[in-house]
Amino acid sequence: MKTSFAAISVALGLAAFASAGPLRRRDVHCGTTNDATLSDCQALTSDKAIWDAAWAGNTNVCHFTNPLANLYNHDAYNVACHGDCCVYAAGDNAFEDPQGGFTLDRDRFYEEAGGLLGCADASKNKVNGLQNFSDGHHICISNGDGCGDCFDDADYTVA
Repeated sequence: MKTSFAAISVALGLAAFASAGPLRRRDVHCGTTNDATLSDCQALTSDKAIWDAAWAGNTNVCHFTNPLANLYNHDAYNVACHGDCCVYAAGDNAFEDPQGGFTLDRDRFYEEAGGLLGCADASKNKVNGLQNFSDGHHICISNGDGCGDCFDDADYTVA
């Protein structure tokens, strides 16, 4: 019986290791912030031209406080907005550029924001959600008031 248990444990461990890519999704939280208009978010996250035109990168800094994570007046970024849909990014050192400042990956965030549309309530044309990633960055989709609300509670977890 010990051999069977050990073999199963090793097999499960190897399967988990094999499926883990270099950047794993840690968890998704739907309903964590203010609702955005789903149709605006669909346009923002399905049309690369709209995303590229809306991209603000690190020029639109906002701040949040999360006492549970011991973060006070912490930087986040409103990286793109279209209509009543905005995408926010935060993370401890996840974006630090060795040359100084921060870098935000436009294409990666485009893909990640689109993944949050699974949080939508299509019957109400609303969506909001937060995704935490294993490298310590976080993507949130909300309306234009979401910066503090995206990252201010227990849904935001520090890697």
